[in-house]
Amino acid sequence: PAVTGAVAAAAAGGRAEGRRKKVPPGHYWTTPPPRYVFGEGHALQVEDWRGVEQVGSVTKPGKVGSSSFYRLPGLVPVETVDRILTHCMQSTDYKVDADSVDKTPTFEYYPFRDGEWIDLGMKSILEDAVERRVLPYVRERYGCRFCAASDILVRRYVPGERRTHAVHFDGHAFVTAVLGLSRPEDFEGGLYLQPEPDVASRLFFRIEPGDLVVHSFDLQHGVHVWKGVRYSLIFWIKDSLQAVRERSTPWYEELAERGDPDALYNVAQNYEYGMFGKPLDLPRAIHMYEQSARAGHPFAQNNLGLIYKRASDKVGLPLAEALQRSCDWLRAGAEGGFAMAQKNLGLAYANGQGVRRNDAQAVIWMRKAAEQLEVEAAYMMGELYRQGRGVPPDAKEAAKWYERSAEAGFPKAQYTLAMLYLEGSGVPKDALKAEHWLHLAARQGDPEAKNNLATVHAQRGEVDQAAEIWWELARNGEPNAQCNIGMCFMRGVGRQLDLAEARRWLTKASGQGHQMATEALMQLDSRKGDSAG
Repeated sequence: PAVTGAVAAAAAGGRAEGRRKKVPPGHYWTTPPPRYVFGEGHALQVEDWRGVEQVGSVTKPGKVGSSSFYRLPGLVPVETVDRILTHCMQSTDYKVDADSVDKTPTFEYYPFRDGEWIDLGMKSILEDAVERRVLPYVRERYGCRFCAASDILVRRYVPGERRTHAVHFDGHAFVTAVLGLSRPEDFEGGLYLQPEPDVASRLFFRIEPGDLVVHSFDLQHGVHVWKGVRYSLIFWIKDSLQAVRERSTPWYEELAERGDPDALYNVAQNYEYGMFGKPLDLPRAIHMYEQSARAGHPFAQNNLGLIYKRASDKVGLPLAEALQRSCDWLRAGAEGGFAMAQKNLGLAYANGQGVRRNDAQAVIWMRKAAEQLEVEAAYMMGELYRQGRGVPPDAKEAAKWYERSAEAGFPKAQYTLAMLYLEGSGVPKDALKAEHWLHLAARQGDPEAKNNLATVHAQRGEVDQAAEIWWELARNGEPNAQCNIGMCFMRGVGRQLDLAEARRWLTKASGQGHQMATEALMQLDSRKGDSAG
């Protein structure tokens, strides 16, 4: 066989290093949770590679079985890893599309997608390791002789960009394999597992360059990087080439029929969004989510809360009843310790959706989520303190929460923190720091940050740089930028003088209610009148 060696029992012998119980407020923002320490492992051969397989296991939420995972130290030679890392660092293909988990820019790229190589440079470096080490190991370990790679992606975590991927499942992959690229000494944090709903159960993996960490679809995991730079390469593997071609997830079917909460949750997601071989079927999604949620699955509880909130008309319920059900399910997830549900319950109290508006309760639940490193909740805590909702107004406390969220890569927090530095609100006035945060938020696509950054350039006389930013935003429909680029064409500054183009952009901005653009159009009309006279 391709893989030989002792097969460990599912519960084989890792442990948490230095597990903590109670921690003070803000602890998780400054101190990474402990590492998962694997046992010594077992001798293993994969094709021509001889090494060790280390096995770990955690109990799944609701105590319904366990999820196993594996580490193969040094599976890929360091020389190959160095070439992969250099290629990743030089790539210009990283996307800023919204992530499927938290909707912020991904900063990832796919050298291999839907079973096909896209990046031929990466293919020349990596293909041999995929075919002779990664896939042979996965096929033997999971008893799946036809397992096939579906996607290979690279994610980067650098200061100013996203630093986290919230806890989630890789629901579209039968098996996930993560190849270490960056040295652990170059960053703090990294890939973690989180078997329970709350952050207290979070444990980090130490992954050296060339190590492969492998887990199945039922492992709750995520990424959080506090310091430094981390690159990682992820393999998403399906149970057959047919599943790759069809973009389907057939391994869930039998498990869902047996009532497995993870399987029910993931299949429900497929029906909710009409993906991975399932038609869009919201009633069926709700039915399966409810089966999973009643078994205590926090992800299902949260998703039900969101469905009832946004789709009352599609579930055949009066709005008030749908919002009440939304809050009931969000409360179930929140009381179980799930940060996403805590944040969403906090928003329900802040907006009076399904419950009477109660800012004090909004603060309580938002704080619980924010203390668990939920980056949007941290931003919302800044908003609540800045506005004095549920707490006395406190500019310094607001700035603290904005900074935590901004450091974790949340674009809105980065923009808001920049404005605080410009105003000197809660922080010392500092134009350089303001521009730093504007640059970071703009790099993540925040339109307000881009507009303000353009204004900074314009105030320094760097009109060409400002005009480039306004041009990009104007084409995307942003009215302030449309007005500004129109003024550039009108005055011949940053753009060639072109009154027709000026009128076109000013008209677009005026049509969106932009008063300055309307006044500029009147000036153009008066010029035309003067010329005619």
